[in-house]
Amino acid sequence: MLAHKLLSIEELKSTLDFGKKIFIGYSGGPDSSALLYFLSKICSEYNLDLSAIHINHNISKNSNDWEVHCKETCKDLNINFINESTNIIPSGGGTEASARNERYRIFEKYLDHNDQLLTAHHSDDVTETIFLRLLRGTGIDGLQGPHKKRNLGKGYVIRPFLNISKKDIMQYLELNKIKYIQDSSNIDNSFDRNFLRNEIFPVLNERWNDFSKRVFKTSQLIEERNTNFSNLLKNNYKDLVKNKINKDELMKLDTEIIKEVLRHAIKEEGISMPSSKVLEEVIKTFIHSNPTSKSIVSWSRADKEQLAGKITFEDGKILISTKE
Repeated sequence: MLAHKLLSIEELKSTLDFGKKIFIGYSGGPDSSALLYFLSKICSEYNLDLSAIHINHNISKNSNDWEVHCKETCKDLNINFINESTNIIPSGGGTEASARNERYRIFEKYLDHNDQLLTAHHSDDVTETIFLRLLRGTGIDGLQGPHKKRNLGKGYVIRPFLNISKKDIMQYLELNKIKYIQDSSNIDNSFDRNFLRNEIFPVLNERWNDFSKRVFKTSQLIEERNTNFSNLLKNNYKDLVKNKINKDELMKLDTEIIKEVLRHAIKEEGISMPSSKVLEEVIKTFIHSNPTSKSIVSWSRADKEQLAGKITFEDGKILISTKE
């Protein structure tokens, strides 16, 4: 791939609808700056309805300067600039998770039917995410990394740079003399992601050149496997993969298959996936015991990125729902 091109138009059109409204999540950092500049160069030719959304989290002492930089850059590139200011209140997942959740809440507000929000996540981000999930004891689903396209409110989040490396992006910025913001918090290794990025990955890359691209390739293979497995399971147990499951029918299956049915039923509801420990508690409470209407197992994610869930029992059925 040539760094001065980053993406071909054919690659971009494989996930992006040029006829629909496009928003770019624009922080002013190197990745989103490359994405903004790249799209600005094809905006007139393909008549794109393009806007940039900048969110001032008011966390850094430089936040207002960054806002000014982003506004002036969009003016120079003739791109509609949308600015939102917010104050972050850290939750159980910490400041970083709270900021991310607030960003997507704001993004969702702007998305109408089939509108598209583009973010500049790249293959190195995928590697960081997978390593973090591995260290936290993720399941198989967690090893496939972020999706290139997913729903958000009435529209979609699209990540066109997922198969592009950070190295490619930095070369693109240098070749095109693009100015961008350097956030000093990115060198703070007290954050797990920064520690991996700044301390661990350079050592791995010295030994295995472009190792992040290898991890990304593996994540794609896992995603393909997960999709195939999910389709097979839903086809074979379509009467069970739902939010109300007949216990007697479920008990005809082996315990490991029961776990997979429950995982997929939970996933279909858009609820956060329970840990292995919680799932064992579900099996103990609802399969190996005699549950009543008072039986309940609930769980949530510390970062609050997905809905908390609970399982209850009523009229012989296991009920999957969100935790209020």
